[in-house]
Amino acid sequence: MKNLNKILLIVLVVFLGNSCSDLEEDTSSLLTIGKIETDSDIQANIAPIYRGLLELHAAPHRARIGTYGGDDITTWAAGNKAPLRVFDRFDYGSGENSDINWLDEPWNAYWQTVYYCNTLIDGLKSSSASENLLELAGAEARVFRALAYLNLVKVYGNMPLILDGVLPTGNERRATVLENYQLIESDLLIAEAILPVPGTEDTGRASAGFAKTVLADLYLTWAGWPVKDASKYQLAATKSKEVIDFNYYELIPIEDLWTTEGAVSRETVFSLRYSDDQSISGNQATAFTFHQGRGFSDCFPELQFFNDFPEGPRKDATFILDIPNRFAPGGVITSRDPATIPWPDSDRGHPMYKKYVLSEDLTISNRPESFRAIDLYRYAEVLLIYAESQAHIGENVTSIEALNQVKRRAAGLPYLSPNGSVDVATATANEIVDEKGWELAAEYKRWFDLVRTERVAEMANKRDPSEAVNLVRIPTDAQYIAPIPIGPINLSELLQNPQGFRIK
Repeated sequence: MKNLNKILLIVLVVFLGNSCSDLEEDTSSLLTIGKIETDSDIQANIAPIYRGLLELHAAPHRARIGTYGGDDITTWAAGNKAPLRVFDRFDYGSGENSDINWLDEPWNAYWQTVYYCNTLIDGLKSSSASENLLELAGAEARVFRALAYLNLVKVYGNMPLILDGVLPTGNERRATVLENYQLIESDLLIAEAILPVPGTEDTGRASAGFAKTVLADLYLTWAGWPVKDASKYQLAATKSKEVIDFNYYELIPIEDLWTTEGAVSRETVFSLRYSDDQSISGNQATAFTFHQGRGFSDCFPELQFFNDFPEGPRKDATFILDIPNRFAPGGVITSRDPATIPWPDSDRGHPMYKKYVLSEDLTISNRPESFRAIDLYRYAEVLLIYAESQAHIGENVTSIEALNQVKRRAAGLPYLSPNGSVDVATATANEIVDEKGWELAAEYKRWFDLVRTERVAEMANKRDPSEAVNLVRIPTDAQYIAPIPIGPINLSELLQNPQGFRIK
């Protein structure tokens, strides 16, 4: 046990950028693994994995800082948004701006997830719990370790491989992107075979559907930039079709999708669930509301993206055009007169994202709060991964139907009923990526899709010239990955991007 805690301490020091002196004074963040014998013991060690992800996504602008180059989001051109503007305007690419605020928050959170998962997997090796409990707990730890590594690689590039039972030294070198993908794949193949089928998992917990969806996402990413292994399109299609073939998930009506109940429906493949009996709530409503509505103006749509977004019920459900106009006398949020202002005349001169504020609660504090669960993966994304993957290898009736189901729901129509007014007979991969951008707008997806398809510059060139955040440059692949935070660089042998970036 002493050796295990030593391993975890080194991981925290080096990869989370904490100083040795800080940890010598306070080691409360270390998760101590005792003898794991019962289901209660296992659950006590799984809980921090979920809690860590909840805390990361409670501040959505910080969780997605490295993705502000996507055309679906921009930020306020003033205030404390300078770290977000670094990515919104592509002011990085040669290791600069690695010391900005918030850049280390997703880095720390995902490495903490790896640390918790490694701790649990290692502790299970000497456990006397039943074989069934051990397998299930190990699978759950592996799916979240894979998710953490996948997000680290997508945002910061290739990572060192720090696994259970490995003693870090601080001298680790970054593995290649390909080696990272292979590790992620290995974990997910184990997890998908063991986790419960959708609908039988405990509420809010990981299922085989979740593991297969992350695996499909991995393969789709693997097929694009930077590895560009086109053989992985077939695997992405296979895995996403396996999720479809569970015949469990469904698309719910567009008017219900962004309600509180919509995030815990059969459209949800996996969501992070907040509740008012926990000590944490989501700050989505605050982050996506303008200052004039008592929010912080962290994130709102680029004008060109909004203008290109197809008209119809999905657009109506995605954006707010009449911006709330509120103040908080005595700490109570109250509407001004007029209660709303048309978006062109609002303080930010943009529409707002409705999907993150529809379920706001104005009664808790002097800022909008939200307890709506945050979807990490929805069934609509599964359908679009399948459609896009098949478009690369040969579209078929089933893949076009998957695309049309999303398009029908977007039009407010029954999604399982063919409708000649919206259905298409064929679609290119890029057309499906565009559809995915509209369907999953501001859901931490668009940037990664633009990167893997190498379309970042294409969208940057379309940027509305009236945007208040001005571009430093038209991006190249040098802007496809964020700099590694300065803390871990200073405390380890990790090479900063782009020098340390290796594909295969």
